[in-house]
Amino acid sequence: MSFDLIHPYSVPIGTKEPLVGSLGAMPFGKAGSYCTGDWRWDEMSNFRNVSSSEPCPICGKPDWCSVQYVEGGHKLHYCRRVLNGDNIIGSTGETFIFIKRASDGSCIYKEEGAYQASREEWLRNNNDMGVQRTAFKANAVPAPPAPSSSCAESIPPLENKKLDKIYRSFLGMLSLKKPHMQYLFRQGWPADLIISSKIKSMPAYSMSSTFEDSRHRIAAELIREVGSLEGVPGFFTESDGKWTFAGASGLLIPLYDQNGNMYRLRLRLDHPELDENGKEKNKYNNFSSYKEASSSGGTLHNAYLNGCRSGSHIGLYENPSKDDYTVCYITEGEKKSIYANYILHNPIISIPGVNSFKKLLEPDGNSGFLNYLSSKGCRVIVIAYDSDKCVNEAVLMYETRLSQLLLGRGFQIALASWNPGFGKGLDDILSINVRPTYELVRA
Repeated sequence: MSFDLIHPYSVPIGTKEPLVGSLGAMPFGKAGSYCTGDWRWDEMSNFRNVSSSEPCPICGKPDWCSVQYVEGGHKLHYCRRVLNGDNIIGSTGETFIFIKRASDGSCIYKEEGAYQASREEWLRNNNDMGVQRTAFKANAVPAPPAPSSSCAESIPPLENKKLDKIYRSFLGMLSLKKPHMQYLFRQGWPADLIISSKIKSMPAYSMSSTFEDSRHRIAAELIREVGSLEGVPGFFTESDGKWTFAGASGLLIPLYDQNGNMYRLRLRLDHPELDENGKEKNKYNNFSSYKEASSSGGTLHNAYLNGCRSGSHIGLYENPSKDDYTVCYITEGEKKSIYANYILHNPIISIPGVNSFKKLLEPDGNSGFLNYLSSKGCRVIVIAYDSDKCVNEAVLMYETRLSQLLLGRGFQIALASWNPGFGKGLDDILSINVRPTYELVRA
């Protein structure tokens, strides 16, 4: 079975290029072919759907996008794939000006020449109104304001190698409660994966030092083993000086750096908050002992005494003895990544959110993941964001930005997609033996 790949931006329709690595056995499916919008362009006389003979000049695809014929013989192009809201060089090599975002989420573009002609005509017709002419800038996008950097001081975290020893000892003192184990079984996790994942249950809080899961007891035992918990995200001292740790009930999930150090933990809450529609939100939290509080004088401080901020981080999930490093996946979420690595036998990078992809390039010594993958012989990076990118333009936008960020760094970049009816996340489809289809992105 061949694997046909079509570049979503500039490869002419009909060209095919094989993708290296273990993806070669995967069939290519048209991205977005299962996505439908609210508008019926073919019922409107001045709208036309794109086709194989007249593809979208923005993304180069023969489906899903539309064109509107306006006065003067000009066209407005409605693209549903390129949604970054900026001027762009299309698949034909022409420059297209971003006009606005349509009510259905698609972006409206116009050829640069037609845009300038329309603008000049408008200025001529409105010259008596005192309109000033200004030079047109093809990429005049206002820069966002710099974010505020003020925050409460926090004890800096220990180096990863030290955190690895402490976190491994900590999880070794915990157990996986029966409800959590049953949850993972329902998610399709086999027993050996549950054990090897080192996922554990967050102990309940108890004032009794004799209680089996007393946080004070666990913290005291950990101190006897490792010496100190200062600089360990998640741990802090109470007013009586006793060490304990923060977090509500849930699953504790480890994160690993490129050296195999367990350097952070994430907490999947049993009872997350609900939004106004009754839908769960903020289901995953960092295991952190940091919370900004304001003193009477207005200064900020950490409400957790001797606490340490975790921050959001990237995790790498791999099995060196079994994995094919030719291909690596990037997806959102640690639990999803652990399961995907087990099934696919490829290294998986987890990012804490679809908009957190720039952490891949952070020069802080903790995130040299791309260099590590390159040293292991990785040739292809597959971005496998959730299938709601079909209807959630923000997810699709961040997928596009991530692919652009990775281009030119020595890897081939591919986008994974699947029918949303099979499941939202990569782990959902893998648990029912469904594989994604892939689409190669080229500069």
